[in-house]
Amino acid sequence: MTGLGAAVWREKLYTISTDKEFRGLLAGVPRSMGLTLDQVAVKAAEKGGLPLPKGTVATTLSRDKLPKAEFVQQLLRVCEVEEADRTLWLRVWQAVADGVAPIGRPEDVAPLKDPVPGRTDHSPVAEDADSAAAPPRGWARLPGIARGRLSRTPRRWLVTLTAAALVAPALGGGVWWYSAHCGTTNPALRTVLAGECSGVTDGSDGHGVFGPGLQKALAAIDAENQAVVEEGGYVTVALMAPLTKSDKSLTSDRAVHQVEGAYIAQHEANKDKAHPRIRLVLANMGSNESNWPAVVEELKAMARGDDRLVAVTGMGLSQQESIDAARSLSRAGIPMVGDVITADGFDKSGAIDGGAEIPGLVRVAPNVSTQVKALAQELAKHAETKAGAVVSAPETPDGNPDFYTQSMEAAFRSPQMGLQPYLETGGLSFKFTVQQGAEESSLGTIANNLCGTPKTDVVFYAGRATYLEMFIAKLHDRPCRTHPITVVTGSDAATVNFTIEGLNDPGSPISVLYVPLADPHQLADSANPDQTLYKNFAAEFTTAHHGQEFDEAHLASGWAVMAHDALLTARLAVRNATGASQTPPTVRAVADQLYLFDSLNVVTGAGGVFRIDPQSGNRKSGHDPKVVRNGTHHP
Repeated sequence: MTGLGAAVWREKLYTISTDKEFRGLLAGVPRSMGLTLDQVAVKAAEKGGLPLPKGTVATTLSRDKLPKAEFVQQLLRVCEVEEADRTLWLRVWQAVADGVAPIGRPEDVAPLKDPVPGRTDHSPVAEDADSAAAPPRGWARLPGIARGRLSRTPRRWLVTLTAAALVAPALGGGVWWYSAHCGTTNPALRTVLAGECSGVTDGSDGHGVFGPGLQKALAAIDAENQAVVEEGGYVTVALMAPLTKSDKSLTSDRAVHQVEGAYIAQHEANKDKAHPRIRLVLANMGSNESNWPAVVEELKAMARGDDRLVAVTGMGLSQQESIDAARSLSRAGIPMVGDVITADGFDKSGAIDGGAEIPGLVRVAPNVSTQVKALAQELAKHAETKAGAVVSAPETPDGNPDFYTQSMEAAFRSPQMGLQPYLETGGLSFKFTVQQGAEESSLGTIANNLCGTPKTDVVFYAGRATYLEMFIAKLHDRPCRTHPITVVTGSDAATVNFTIEGLNDPGSPISVLYVPLADPHQLADSANPDQTLYKNFAAEFTTAHHGQEFDEAHLASGWAVMAHDALLTARLAVRNATGASQTPPTVRAVADQLYLFDSLNVVTGAGGVFRIDPQSGNRKSGHDPKVVRNGTHHP
C-alpha cells in the first residue's frame, strides 16, 4: 500500500504504546484502501488463508485485547499492504505484546552488522548448545522476545529488516534461518537428523511441519486453537512424543493416530464451553527422541510464561530419553500423563532405571506386568503348549536401553507370572540386535534354532513390533515349519499386519498372542460394560472437524484411544483444580489432582472407566483389555 494513507499510519506506528492504539490504527487500514469490511471478507476468501468475515473483523478490532498475529497478517495482506510495511506492523505488534512499545523511529534503530566479520559467503555458522534457540548472526532480534518462549499467540521471530534488506547480502542468513527452523520463523522448531522437524508448534507454523501424515490433525488443532485463543480463558496442554519418522523409528505411523486421538479430547473439552478451555500444542522430540532437552526447556518456559502450560501428555516411548525428559519436567513441577508408556517402573517411583522418583507422572495404559499376567492366564488353558524360548532385543536402534523390551523379558522370567515351566522345558534364550541391519540375519538363525529337541511350542518375544513381521517370516521358513508355534508378546503387536503370509498359511501354523492397549473390537463388544464410552469416542473420531476427516482404520492400533484418555485425564485434573474459580490453575494444583482419581473420582475414558493409583500413578481398572490371538494356529 502506498500513498498518503500509508505515510500517515507509518509515522504513527512508531509512537504506538498500547493495544488500543494499535487496534485503532489497524481499523483505518481498510478505509485507506477504499475497502468496506464486506469487500475485505470477499478478498480474504479469494486469497485463501484465515477467513475474515465482517463480524469477526469488527469484533476483533473492538475487543479490549491485542489481535492475534495471524489476524493482523491476513488483514494487511488482503488490503495489499506492501511487504516492508507489513514487517513494520508486525514489529510493532510484537513490541506491544511484550510491553516494550513504542519502538522508536528508524533513526533510533541500530544498523545491521555483517553476519560474520570478514566473511562474504554467509554460509551457516555452527551453534553451541547455549545458542541453539538464537537467531543467526546478522539478524536483529526485536526487544522483548525472550529466548525459549512460545507466546500464547503463535510466536514469530520478527526481524528489523526492510524489504530491501531481505533481498540484499543478508539473504544468505535468511535462507539459513528458515532452513534451520523447518522453513518457518518459529525458533521453537528445529531441523534435526535427516531433515526431520523437531520442537513445539500450535499448528500455526504450517500443517505439514511434522510430515504429511499429521497435516489433517494439525489443521484441526490450529483451527481449534485459534478459536480458543480468540475466546480467551484457556490453558495449554502439550502432547510430547516422537512425532516424525526415520529409518530407525519405532513408532511407525502410530504417531498420527496418537495426535488425532488427542485432538478429539481437546475438541470434546472445548465444545461444552466449560472453563478453562484447552489449547493443544505438539512437542516433537524427534523420531529417536534425541532432541528432548530442547523440547523440554521450551515446555518449561511455556509453563512460566503467558502460554499457561499446565500439563504434558504423551511422554514418548519407554526409553531413556523419555525417562530423562520426565524427570526434567518433574523437577520443574510440571504434571505429566503418559499415554502409551507401559514399561514396569516408568511411573512415579522411577524404578525403571533405578533413578530418582518422578513426582507428577501418571499413566493411562496398562503396564507390561498387567499384560503378561493376562497372557500367562491364557497360556495356562492349553496344556499341549510346553516348550518355550525367550527372544529379546534389549536395545534401541541407537544402542540405548529399550526399557519396554527389557521390562517384558523380566516379566516373562518373573516367578510371579507362572511362565517358568515353559522356559525350563524349552531351555532356549536368544538376544538380537537391531543396529546396523543385523536383525534380519540374527532372526533367521534364531528361527532355525527353535527346531531343536524339543521343538519350541511358544516364543516369548521381548522385542518391538517393528521387527516382529520379519521374525514371523523367518518362523514361516524354518526347517520345522509344520510344527505349530505361538509368539507371545506385548501391546506393541497391535501394529502388525495380520494378513501377511506367515500368519495365514495352514502348512506353517503360527499365531501371535498379545494384549492390546485398546482393541476396537473388544471395546465395541456388548460384553464391555463401558461400550458406550468407546462408541461415542469412535463416532466423534470419524466426524469431520474444521473440514478434516480422520481415517477410522487409525483406531486399530489403540494409540488414538490412549492419547485421548491421557488428554482427558489432564483436562479433568485441570477442571478439578479450577473449581468454581475463573482463574487458570497452577501446575502444582493440576499435579495434585492427578493423584486424586480414586474411589468415586474416576476417569470415563474411551478405553473404559479407570482410576489412578495415588502411590504409583499407574492405571487401576477392573476390566483391562483382554488377550487377542491372530494367525492360523489356534490350540
